[in-house]
Amino acid sequence: MAVSKLQLSQLLGVYGGLLTDKQREAISMYCDCDCSLAEIASEVGISRQGVRDAIVNGEKSLEKLEESLHLCSFMHDISVALENDDKNRVFEIVRAFVNKE
Repeated sequence: MAVSKLQLSQLLGVYGGLLTDKQREAISMYCDCDCSLAEIASEVGISRQGVRDAIVNGEKSLEKLEESLHLCSFMHDISVALENDDKNRVFEIVRAFVNKE
């Protein structure tokens, strides 16, 4: 599943601490600063291909984490329910999340 830069940035915000420093830095510069692979390579001191590999591997790791843990979708659903001031929906979301196996 290919994700947008915005989605990748959101995943990085939740799971970024579980990536390598190189992956986290490359994805952050790519998504949040809109840097090119060449700009990131120059800044980080690795090859353009190394940057690409770090981003691709980091993205795969982030997607696997979200598929397993669903924290980003949980946070999104809770945010929407809170914005709508729907306390019952918040309780439903939390209950469903806690009861997942």
